[in-house]
Amino acid sequence: MSYQIELFQSLLGDFLHGEAALLTTEGDVLLLRGSNPVSYDTLVKAARTVTKYLKLNEGDIALLNDPYSGGTTLDEITFLMAVSEDLVWVTRRPLAKNLKLVKSVEEEGLRIPPTPLRQKGQLNEMILGAMSAHPACPPQFTEWIKAQCAQMIDSAQRLHDTIEGTGLSVTGDLIEDYLKLSKKLAVQKISERASGETRVDVVLDSGELLRLSLEIQDGKVTMDFGGTSAAKTLNLTESATYGTCFYALSRFYGFDKYANTGSFSVLTVTKPAGCWLMAKYPASTLKGMTCGVAALETAIELALTNIHTKTEKSLNSYSPLMVQLNHQDTHVFLNIEGGKGATGEKDGMDAHIEGLSIESLERNFPVRVQRMDRRTSTGGKGKFSGGRGLILKVEALEDVQVSWLTDMTLHRPRIPKTCSHGDPSEVSLEQAGASKTLPVLGQQKLLKGEILSLCSGTGGGYGRAE
Repeated sequence: MSYQIELFQSLLGDFLHGEAALLTTEGDVLLLRGSNPVSYDTLVKAARTVTKYLKLNEGDIALLNDPYSGGTTLDEITFLMAVSEDLVWVTRRPLAKNLKLVKSVEEEGLRIPPTPLRQKGQLNEMILGAMSAHPACPPQFTEWIKAQCAQMIDSAQRLHDTIEGTGLSVTGDLIEDYLKLSKKLAVQKISERASGETRVDVVLDSGELLRLSLEIQDGKVTMDFGGTSAAKTLNLTESATYGTCFYALSRFYGFDKYANTGSFSVLTVTKPAGCWLMAKYPASTLKGMTCGVAALETAIELALTNIHTKTEKSLNSYSPLMVQLNHQDTHVFLNIEGGKGATGEKDGMDAHIEGLSIESLERNFPVRVQRMDRRTSTGGKGKFSGGRGLILKVEALEDVQVSWLTDMTLHRPRIPKTCSHGDPSEVSLEQAGASKTLPVLGQQKLLKGEILSLCSGTGGGYGRAE
């Protein structure tokens, strides 16, 4: 690797934080970063959609959250900024999470198509005002948008200053060499492992079938989803599907630091028309972007494990347990992660919950937390145990409305003989001393005195117990 390419890669990596990408105005992806699997193509889709319909000059900013224009869910805003005549920066920032189990994206909240926000150094106050006036617009939206724009302007200037300070000349030849090298590294990583083909079926509780035929040959990977059923409950956009596939593949082989047009070329994804992996407006994508993505990751991990038997590992609990409590004008959203799968060398990692203060929850919401710790069950048993999930029990002190959504792959897929399944997520209701198991998604009133029990999934175990 030449010094210039190495410096270029380093500068891009230092600039991009969170869910973000940098593209050329001609559409080449220079680098994409993020922890959300769907980011690995939705950000690209967003950039290409915006530049197709809007003319962005240097310093201009546009925004969107529409899943069918490159967004994910409506509680995440995607910003696009022309940082120069040749480069477009895409970054995604989360608003307050909101769990709405509806059938149409229009019912989920404020849907923003590609919209110009800042032009010629000025924010469009009229557009901001129109958005803020929408009944579903979250509080402090205008102030939050302005803060994000100010931060982006500052970051873009630092990028200019850094490139100028290093003396690096970002030419077309440099970009071409960088993308070729990225492709070469990805092909090499894949070629070092076994080739082959396999098929995996994952049946979801909601009725959908996910069928994956995966083939690895000459450093290239083909994922064919022929046979996957039409949507019943889940809908995932085409760009989110591709992004999840690349995310899983690049992390398995270890070329995720080079997520760009070069490395994207090693993966081909085909899907039958009308299947749930190709959502069409106005279908709601919330369940697809969560449970659907978890099912995809499970299928891809199983398929790769079938081919690369020397690196078998048990399945992670990919789908978190998401819960929202509503009382009058207040709501609280909880995202409870599951445990990780064990490997042939160690136990899986236990789950943890971030950002939850019991004191704050009980002070601001009419509930009492009776228990919050890890599940006593180790889930997947074996020589190495799967990581434990979490359990959270809350008692309603007044009537509250509750919505929940969790793993929809409770029909356990076939796994290698050396592995075992972990425990699935569980939601139950305790009333008058009796416990009732609730379905994997739903919404209902939690009456005063009733206890909601939330258990996230555990990772699978590995090896025979001694």
